[in-house]
Amino acid sequence: MLTPKIVIRPKLCTGCRLCESTCALYNEKVNNPTRSRIQVMKQHSFGLFTPVMCYQCKEPPCVPPCPVDAIKRDPETGVTNIDYDLCIGCEQCAAACPFGAIITLPDKVVKCDLCKGDPQCVKYCETKAIEYKSPFQAYHENRAKRGEIAFSNLAADYGLPEDVPNLVRK
Repeated sequence: MLTPKIVIRPKLCTGCRLCESTCALYNEKVNNPTRSRIQVMKQHSFGLFTPVMCYQCKEPPCVPPCPVDAIKRDPETGVTNIDYDLCIGCEQCAAACPFGAIITLPDKVVKCDLCKGDPQCVKYCETKAIEYKSPFQAYHENRAKRGEIAFSNLAADYGLPEDVPNLVRK
């Protein structure tokens, strides 16, 4: 079975930043979104907000640059963690992350660790812009949605009733 992953849906994000506050409170015990492991970025040209966090890569580019092997990927959970007892704060991992998902704070670097398997940002995201599910489940849900949209567009183009997608599936 595939391990669950964070699935981001920018179109659903309102930019409320509750995920940032929740993350900082849970992990750092302060209500300071700048200490969050998730950052909401605004894409002005599209009018979209996108939560950015560690995507728990299969081959994390942040691991090789660490000179003290403080970053390791757990083969069982797929989560990449920072061992703060080993970390020297050189920030090489942050420089290597292509997503900007490793946050440099004045006293340490931080990244999402999925709240040890219970991501708090998911729990408090009212719009479901952030979800925690298996990649297989996310793929099939997206595929079904794309199919419904395609059928609806086809129905509109040919003047068919809008419930054609529902009739086809039955």
